[in-house]
Amino acid sequence: MRPCAALVALGVTLGAALPAAAQDFVGFDRASFGQVVLKRNQSAGSTDDLQLELAIGSYNNESIRNYSQDSVFATLGLAVGRLDILTDTGIFPCTAFIVSDRHILTNHHCVPGILENEKAGATRIDAVQFVAGYTQQGVEDGTRSYIVSPTPVEMSKDLDYAVLEVIGNPSAEYGTLALSDKSPQDGDPYWVIGHPMGEAQRISREQCRANSPALSDQRLLHTCDTLPGNSGSPIIDASLQKVVGLHHAGSRKDSVNFAIPMRDILAASGVLTAALSTTNDASPVAATGGQPVGADALCDALYEEAKAYGQCFAYDAYVQRCTAHPYVVFAQGFLDQECREQAAAPQPVEVPQPVQPAPAPVQESLLRPWCDATGLNPTERTICSNAYLAGLDQELGRVYGAQTARSTDAQQRAWLRGTRDACGADANCIARVVLDRITYLQTPAPAPAPAPSGLREAAGNYTLADTQCYIITASRPTVGEAQAFAASWFPGRSGVRIFRSDNGWYAISFETARKSDSEWRLSQLKSQNAIPGDSYCSSGRRFVAELVGWGSASSGGSTGGTSSAILYVDNNSDGGLNVRTGPGTNYRYFTEIDPGTELRLLRASGSWSNVLLPDGREGWVYTPLLTRTRPYVRQCSARVVNMKPISQLNRATGSGYLNVRSQPSTKGKILTEVYQGDSVRVLARKNGWARIECISGYCTNPYSGTAFARGWSSEKYLSISCR
Repeated sequence: MRPCAALVALGVTLGAALPAAAQDFVGFDRASFGQVVLKRNQSAGSTDDLQLELAIGSYNNESIRNYSQDSVFATLGLAVGRLDILTDTGIFPCTAFIVSDRHILTNHHCVPGILENEKAGATRIDAVQFVAGYTQQGVEDGTRSYIVSPTPVEMSKDLDYAVLEVIGNPSAEYGTLALSDKSPQDGDPYWVIGHPMGEAQRISREQCRANSPALSDQRLLHTCDTLPGNSGSPIIDASLQKVVGLHHAGSRKDSVNFAIPMRDILAASGVLTAALSTTNDASPVAATGGQPVGADALCDALYEEAKAYGQCFAYDAYVQRCTAHPYVVFAQGFLDQECREQAAAPQPVEVPQPVQPAPAPVQESLLRPWCDATGLNPTERTICSNAYLAGLDQELGRVYGAQTARSTDAQQRAWLRGTRDACGADANCIARVVLDRITYLQTPAPAPAPAPSGLREAAGNYTLADTQCYIITASRPTVGEAQAFAASWFPGRSGVRIFRSDNGWYAISFETARKSDSEWRLSQLKSQNAIPGDSYCSSGRRFVAELVGWGSASSGGSTGGTSSAILYVDNNSDGGLNVRTGPGTNYRYFTEIDPGTELRLLRASGSWSNVLLPDGREGWVYTPLLTRTRPYVRQCSARVVNMKPISQLNRATGSGYLNVRSQPSTKGKILTEVYQGDSVRVLARKNGWARIECISGYCTNPYSGTAFARGWSSEKYLSISCR
């Protein structure tokens, strides 16, 4: 058995032994694993007092991209990433952060504790991945994914922490977060950085501080806003700029969230204490028993040698010498499964045999069929001398043969030369990139959304030279949203381009700039409000197609009477405008568009206008609700308040949920429902009722009704704020 098989067996054994318990998680499709942008399919809920996350008052969690790359927030955030846990029932993301060149820190209830979550229903962990550098929603540029061992190096269920080992060294590119054993004080200002709802990195800092009292029952109480997915986020002391707690839960009874004080974790941990050591002395011994900190390099070499030999004596020598090394658990698994049976087997009795002539020498079996070729490069020679790497190479060949639409032969050859072979003889590097490639090839390619009539996509290589970059102003998940953004921000401007990225999202490019001038140019355009504040420079290496014809007035395919007039949806009492298949209310409506939406007039019929929508479709709208000048649209949002939590949902008493109706009255048809703490967009207000649309929370996957349906709810249960 190869060591990788021993690892899998160990992970399954560990998972099967864990007891079940309920926790809150947000879930995603298994097919999304290996992608930066996850596809939502499910969520799980908690039934006890502790829940995974809690927002305190108005939601104050903002995108890290609101700050410059040189800001202290963005700098600290580099070491924080999303932890994707692939189970047999879906992907459950948490947050983790880098603490050393090989270790990350997260909650025990994420790994391996997801197996204890009754709502998740998972029976095994198939893989774990650490995604670093994901700071802008839908944009994969600058991100990197690392394979993580699902078996913790160190963990404590009581302190809800787990130290996991990463294949590779993410700290070389993203750095580490410093840990502090300072005792939290009442009112200390904090920052929380993480990946709520599995989305791009966000920071909570407004109204974010230690509670008074800061400590209760050996837990750190704080008022920082979080959402599902923030589990494992660092609680950073703003004055120290060090981690003083590990966020893990919130209470439905009190307006606080809970974290584990870092001082308690450090007191219990040998791995983290060793990782924090700055001494040059090679003799200090870690608290977990016996392994000199300075001996890591020697033990790394012994483990690599044991893998190369693949023999019992080599693994035994490694285990005897390196009792606290992180890979001991894998080596011990190999010894238990491969070597103990050999030792226990009865030895055959030797029987004298007649002397036979010596057989001709037999060529040693090759680990891979191509290993006897001449001119192998250093990477290929390393694979041919390492049974584990040879097994990975065999699996890569199988997966590549079975994949469809993920990689052409030319692309695979380019990956072999440019990525795998760049590792040279570094076995850890080879293992990491091959595992990354296997995950990529196994992940179904996202199907591009069909282009509206009159549009087409021109596939090609849009990577710029090293001296240039695109100024990207936004990234949107659909063609229609990308067109609407471009039309809203850059009406009539030439040079704006829309590219499809390999993750299916559409990027809007303002212009091409010289890399050496890009920072100055971005600052200039942002100061003029010519582009959004989170615009950035991209090489275009992920762009696989360009949208052609999106700016054409004739792209809607209308016949006769075409006009070039531009109209806008005016503000109205419902906060939206129905679009119908014909000029009258007797025709079916098929979508609703918001005030401020730009429309192109095609023709008119009485009080109705035939218009071209931003997504390229045609429809009919009521003309009196249009205007020729872009209206000011007030932006309002709300939190659902003054209700019992979802854990106390009771249909008989009507508690634990808020109905969303078709009319601003209790006579309106119930369309869906929202729950305590949910975030909603407020579209209109009328006679004590508000027309709302779900943004985030339990309403994204309601117990009853249709997710994201727009409707009316009583303002008594909404905390509304506008800007």
